[in-house]
Amino acid sequence: MERVNRLVAETLEAAALAVEELARRTGLSSSALRRYRLGNRTPSPDVLRRLATELRRQAKRLERLAHNLETEAERGREHA
Repeated sequence: MERVNRLVAETLEAAALAVEELARRTGLSSSALRRYRLGNRTPSPDVLRRLATELRRQAKRLERLAHNLETEAERGREHA
């Protein structure tokens, strides 16, 4: 279980979302998220799925942003 807690903590840190915002988006309490992050509590499989769903959404948003930035850069080079 310690490995699960460490992975959850690292993933939550990498997400760079405020605990309160992630709690709102997942329907979890901010105190539960803090306990997962600190390793004081192990999330259930359902909680892990909820976190994974939201974090995938965040990753997709970042991928779209990267694509848009690349497209803009290419357009800028074409017009330069």
